[in-house]
Amino acid sequence: MKVTIKILILVLSIALAIGGIMVYAKTRVEPPTAFQPINQFERDLNQTYSKLRNAESVRQEDSIYIQTIDRISVFEKENRLTHAESDQHRDKLLECYSPIFLKRCFSKFNNPIWNTADHNYMLTVSKRLQSVKHSDESLVLQKNTLDSLALVEKIIANYRQAKTISRSTTYRGITSAQNIINQAKNFANDKYLSKCTDLRNALNNVKTNIGQSHYIYISSLVEKLSEFRYYGQQYYENTLVPQVDAAVTEYDNKATALYGSKKDVNALWTRARGYYNEASDYYNNNNY
Repeated sequence: MKVTIKILILVLSIALAIGGIMVYAKTRVEPPTAFQPINQFERDLNQTYSKLRNAESVRQEDSIYIQTIDRISVFEKENRLTHAESDQHRDKLLECYSPIFLKRCFSKFNNPIWNTADHNYMLTVSKRLQSVKHSDESLVLQKNTLDSLALVEKIIANYRQAKTISRSTTYRGITSAQNIINQAKNFANDKYLSKCTDLRNALNNVKTNIGQSHYIYISSLVEKLSEFRYYGQQYYENTLVPQVDAAVTEYDNKATALYGSKKDVNALWTRARGYYNEASDYYNNNNY
């Protein structure tokens, strides 16, 4: 038993001695692993992405984005970063910032009150993002992001056009009235524009307002018949009277279908006949 234990101790001692020799030999043959330097400029940029994601305000998000995109260009020009590294950071930055910006935009479009200043800001940032390019002049933004930015710009363009339509309440003929009313209806039912309460209400009132303007227009034409003293008999009877007759008849026939309702024109016909009779007496008594 004692002999066995002594043999085991001897074997273990020999193994440890051989192991020590091998480790020593390895350190003599193989040099230490080379230290890999850390690019402080790249590390500095990488830290900004987490700051951007955790920013607490719009101003802070925009400030970080603008500073970072500028620093990437500066580091590239000073050869602190290669073109490939700079392009990678442009990709990272826009992949981080673009969703944040787009989320803000569509959040604004969900509000019942829209602000022109917000729209101007969106358009400015959208153009700025689309102008960022790689070193080879290719666009940094991916197609899905470009499509989303195009939608933002389209919504704003539609809003501006809808605002113009909502103010187009003066009657300028049946064809024009029909066109404006149709556009107002389409814009009022738009997925995004319909959420803007003031605009939607204004668009829904376009039809009624043009109808009122139309009635005022034919009423003013009827009143022209009272100004017979300023017209020659031939113009009055052959031009003005037929013009008034056609305008009042057109309103009477088309207003309900166009505006949803119409005002009674009997009072206008009565007034027109009265003016015409006065004019006839005037022209006959004055040898016109």
